Amino acid sequence: MSIHVNFSVRSEIGHVRENNEDNFFCNGIFMSPSEREKPFFMNGTAEVPCVFAVFDGMGGHDLGELASLTAAETLSEHFGSVLKGSHEEIDSYVIDANRRLREIMRANNIMTGTTLAMVVAGENYFTAYNIGDSRIYKVNNGFLVRVSEDHTVEEEMILSGQLSPKREGTTMFAHQLTRFLGMGESYGVPEPDIYALNDYEENRRAVICSDGLSGMLRHKEMSDIMKKAGTVSEAVNALVDAALEKGGNDNVTCIVMEFVK
Repeated sequence: MSIHVNFSVRSEIGHVRENNEDNFFCNGIFMSPSEREKPFFMNGTAEVPCVFAVFDGMGGHDLGELASLTAAETLSEHFGSVLKGSHEEIDSYVIDANRRLREIMRANNIMTGTTLAMVVAGENYFTAYNIGDSRIYKVNNGFLVRVSEDHTVEEEMILSGQLSPKREGTTMFAHQLTRFLGMGESYGVPEPDIYALNDYEENRRAVICSDGLSGMLRHKEMSDIMKKAGTVSEAVNALVDAALEKGGNDNVTCIVMEFVK
């Protein structure tokens, strides 16, 4: 039985940043430099196999927008192989993206990097990959479930019991990444965490977002929005609007997908 995907994507600069360092990949589509200068919104439909991703150029570093664009462009070049759903093909993409970012840094004497949060969906596979603190969620039987773990110092402290989960997002370590695309040779190539999302019947919807969304809204707030939203466009607009209303302290990018048999 064929599976198609209804999706909606929105990306905003927010109320504080001067430029948008985020980018995304919706089955071959990503933002060009000119498109990222203004709010971006798009609805679409795709057939599996398909690939969706969000990239967040590292804030506070030079040319974060170039890092996220490079990661998106590299994914476009690896698109055909990544569609196969092979972990080896994903690794090949990550290695190439990391190499290109390192070359850009050396050539321009800059420091930069980007997160990667990606969903690869096919007839017989439905998998998420994560590097950094952009997040992946699924909607299971009406409940929003966080899939990915953040690669931050704060998350490591929470997982080790040094910090209460209630203090998530409140410490100076919340945005200190421990893994990202563009890491130096001394650290090796960053390996993505891999998550099986199980079948489409249980997980009809999925969400990928930058921390400009997840950092502004509590999990319950996001879950309540997803419960009330009818279409994927209603969901993505309600999520991004809520993050902007909370202050919009960072760039906000979100993709909502609905898988239909």
